[in-house]
Amino acid sequence: MKNDLASLGSASAPSMETIAAAAGVATSTVSRALKGDARISPQTSRRIREITERLGYRPNPLVSALMTQLRYGHPPVARCNLAWLDFFPGPEDWRDDPVQVAFWQGAQRQAQRLGYAINRIRTQDKSPKRLAGQLHSRGIQGVLVPPFDESDGLATTIPLPLDSLTIVGVGTRFEKPALHYSSDDQFEYGRMAVQKLWERGYRRIGYVGEPRVEKFVNGRFFAGYYSTLCSELGGTPLPPLVSARDDDAIEWLRQAKPDVIVTANRRLLSVLRKAGLRVPDDVALAHLNIEDVEGASAAEVAGIRQDNVGVGANAVELLVSLLYQNESGIPVHPRGIQVHGVWVDGPTVSRPKPERQTATN
Repeated sequence: MKNDLASLGSASAPSMETIAAAAGVATSTVSRALKGDARISPQTSRRIREITERLGYRPNPLVSALMTQLRYGHPPVARCNLAWLDFFPGPEDWRDDPVQVAFWQGAQRQAQRLGYAINRIRTQDKSPKRLAGQLHSRGIQGVLVPPFDESDGLATTIPLPLDSLTIVGVGTRFEKPALHYSSDDQFEYGRMAVQKLWERGYRRIGYVGEPRVEKFVNGRFFAGYYSTLCSELGGTPLPPLVSARDDDAIEWLRQAKPDVIVTANRRLLSVLRKAGLRVPDDVALAHLNIEDVEGASAAEVAGIRQDNVGVGANAVELLVSLLYQNESGIPVHPRGIQVHGVWVDGPTVSRPKPERQTATN
């Protein structure tokens, strides 16, 4: 990180030098007036504060922290708290979700590297006002928000005063309102899975989605699957299934007769095996997150190894950069970081039989 403090402010935000020029005083006078220094006359302090309000100046807490450290001869590393909102019902429930665990690990490690601490803030039984008060009392201005559910489905309302905080979504793109985010590239994962399966000779490539996951990713897994199969490869997609019911999956399989299934449903492999189906002999399966498959390790499944640790790390990197730039509130032009995973061969996908390799659409 550069030690050039002048580079930490936003180019569009008024600086202390701007305030000083408008008031016709020295920058040090502005600094003292904003701190309530008794050496500055009440008239001058009042005039400076009126100018700061008119120009919309807000002191950057991270720059202030750096300046304090420099005054006392410490290395210029700002240490402050960030918040991670925990929407799970129980205090340890998040540990049962491998994706959330990976997000958290990546965020925590990157925060430590940059000299920050992350406070895990539980939202259960807290009103937005109480939650905001808790953040304020801890001096927290930067917030990381992972995907979360409400009783009626995917939540679209973050229970915080968005105008006064800097917020970055982790693992999903919040669109109402649109916020900065760090996420896996779900579209690319659907695309990559279809490409790899096509290369292996599969042509009847089906898609099974799980409603909760599809809401979180705004249908991007399926979009990548569909556009690649139709537009890029000239294949014919099978009717997709989006359901959490085991019976629906088995009935769909009988009707659609896919050679291989692309899915992010963590239970589907177990459902197929419980129904007596041999994977990949009866039907192959490519999972879009091989580290989140019920009853199987990542080594036992073919598909995408997501970089969820990288998603968490990049979310912190983005949040810190926004804090340095003194940006808060709902962004006019949200920034997004998409982290790429890799395809991994596994025993749930095998090289097709000769007749399958020569089959037409």
